[in-house]
Amino acid sequence: MDKEKLKLDRMRYVNDSVPSLFAILAIVFDVLYFVLIYKINNEYFYTYMIGISIVVNLLFMLFGFWCSIEVKNYHGKFGYVMILLGLVQLFRIFVYPMNAHNATYLQGELLVPVMSNGQFTQSIIYLLASAALMIVGGLMSIRNSRTLQNYLNSLEKN
Repeated sequence: MDKEKLKLDRMRYVNDSVPSLFAILAIVFDVLYFVLIYKINNEYFYTYMIGISIVVNLLFMLFGFWCSIEVKNYHGKFGYVMILLGLVQLFRIFVYPMNAHNATYLQGELLVPVMSNGQFTQSIIYLLASAALMIVGGLMSIRNSRTLQNYLNSLEKN
C-alpha cells in the first residue's frame, strides 16, 4: 500500500481530533468574551438584551460542544453547524460590543463610554477568534468527512 492509501485507511480508525479541538477552543474564547462583557457592571447592560445574550452564549456553548463530539466521528453535517456558529459569533460583534462601545453614561459631570477601547478590542478579538476557529474547524471537518466517505465508497466498488 502506498502512503496515501495508508493514510486514508487510517482515517477509518482514528478520530478527527483537530476540528474537535478547534470547536473546544472556540468555546474557550466565547467564555472569555462572556466573562469580559458581564464583569462590566453598568446599567446599560440591564435590559432584555442581557437575557438574550446569555441564552445565545449558552446555546453557542451547547451546540459547540455537541459539534466537537460529532466531528470527531467524521460527521460532516456538523461541520456546517460549526460554520453557522462561527457566523453567529461574527454577527454578535455588532450587537453588544459595538453598541456598548458607542454608548455613554453620565459619571458625575462627564460622559463616559460604557465599554472602554481596551475592552472593546478584547471583546472583538475573542469573538473573531471564536468565529475563526469554528469556521476553519467546520471546513476541515467537511473536507475530512468527504475524503473518508469517498475512500469508503471506492472500497465498496472494489
